[in-house]
Amino acid sequence: MPTFTYTARDQKGSVQAGNLEALDEDQVVAMLQHRGLLVTSVSLKDVMAPQRQAAARVRARARRMHGSVKTEDHVLLCQQLATLVDAGIPLLRALEVASAQVTSRPLLLALDAIRGDVEGGKSLSDGLARHPRIFSKLWINLVDTGEASGHLAQSLQQLARHYESAQHLQNEAKTALTYPAVLMVAAAGVLALFVYWLIPKFTSMFESMNMELPLITQIVIGVSRGAQRYWWLILGGGGGAVFVIRSYLRTEAGQWTRDRALLSVPVFKQLVHSLQLAEFARGLSTLLESGVPLLSALELLESSATNKLYGRAIGEVRESVREGKSLAEPMDRTGFFPSMVVQMVQVGEEVGELGKMAGRVAAYYETQVEAFIARLTRLFEPFAIVGMGVLVLVIVLSIFMPIFNMANMKAGG
Repeated sequence: MPTFTYTARDQKGSVQAGNLEALDEDQVVAMLQHRGLLVTSVSLKDVMAPQRQAAARVRARARRMHGSVKTEDHVLLCQQLATLVDAGIPLLRALEVASAQVTSRPLLLALDAIRGDVEGGKSLSDGLARHPRIFSKLWINLVDTGEASGHLAQSLQQLARHYESAQHLQNEAKTALTYPAVLMVAAAGVLALFVYWLIPKFTSMFESMNMELPLITQIVIGVSRGAQRYWWLILGGGGGAVFVIRSYLRTEAGQWTRDRALLSVPVFKQLVHSLQLAEFARGLSTLLESGVPLLSALELLESSATNKLYGRAIGEVRESVREGKSLAEPMDRTGFFPSMVVQMVQVGEEVGELGKMAGRVAAYYETQVEAFIARLTRLFEPFAIVGMGVLVLVIVLSIFMPIFNMANMKAGG
């Protein structure tokens, strides 16, 4: 006889929870009502959950797996599930096959728990909802819509395309940042070599000669000695500053401060706006093309916006749409959406193709982001090279100027 887990309230309102063996959920409800309890939830207990999770951990250790869930993991999972479900493979079998391919340890454990939920009679969206740190609201709502409409495979394909676009932008950003990062590391390495090895050797030589040093040499030697003497303070202060900033950015106030700053810095303002518009348009297109109602789509986009100012603007648009207004009018009023976007949305509403029009807007701004990143990389290169050149020149001059002075004194004498 199966075991069911229940929660209920007694006549005083106190919550009671436990397990009961019964033929079905109706029998559990009848038994609890006979005790004078108000039943709030009943579900089939997954007695195999501990064994299943243990098996998943064994498989995770046996494979080379990473400890996070990346965008590419979501892309692969969506593609595989869409293909399997579209081919008529039962959902449980599809989840089992997909689990065998993932390379993320948290995702593997979550999929094994979801398989248990589905096996116990829950829907896939309910199973996903139990892992909010892994599966976003977009994931859950698209799957829920697909299950309700009987087009789960199509919803998963839409989701895969959404994550593919996000992954493409992430890859572009990583590629663009790789070269500047290498230059910065190289500059730091050269500076450390000069400060901790080369300059101290010349300092000892200058001190043994008891000669008057130029101002630039005195400054460089002072910096070198300070870095050698207080290296622990530099490392500790830098690490402490990073910790404080990261902790502050995890708070609500810190996130608002960060997002306002990103939209105010002249160099990055255009990039952030383009990224947010691409994110909004791509999400709106994905949700509407999957059959999610406009109000629900706006609510999801508001809660998932990576910039809080844009999230607030989307919330204002959602409230206006709830009152019966069109989408384009409140978007224009917020000041966060350019006229081109507003006009395309207005045309999409008029012809009944808002989802497709939002997809075109997303494609446009994704192209803008790629072009901006490419320009930024090309602009950074000469500045970085000039900066490194000036740094090396200052240090070289500080070393050789006393030597030249000494040579001139000998020649004059």
